[in-house]
Amino acid sequence: MEKRFDIEKHLREDLELTPPSPDFSKKVMGAIAGTRIAPASRSYLNKKVVYGTGLFFLLLIAGAVVYALPSFNWSAAGKFRLPVDVSKLDIGRYFNRKTVNCLLFLNVLLGLMFLDKYLVRRDRAV
Repeated sequence: MEKRFDIEKHLREDLELTPPSPDFSKKVMGAIAGTRIAPASRSYLNKKVVYGTGLFFLLLIAGAVVYALPSFNWSAAGKFRLPVDVSKLDIGRYFNRKTVNCLLFLNVLLGLMFLDKYLVRRDRAV
């Protein structure tokens, strides 16, 4: 066992590593830059497993709702009142012309961003 460690020690001392030439590094980096990375999730995820997991959670939620429905007191539904008087709420105070214009501008801006991304992806696919 000690001889093996001595041999490894001598090999490490005598072994001299030289870096690769710059031309070799340039060629390797150029070859790597030309490759595209494949989307990983599509290659190794099984759709049946994903659908099965989703179905399990949907059934779990549905079971909880079905279990909770009989415990509701349905006769108390007519006694519900909002803590705020809706008739006194002045929507015009918050929802004026300036607010509508700002929201419209934001929607147009988001729509243009979406259109730009859609067109860029379509051009890449062709």
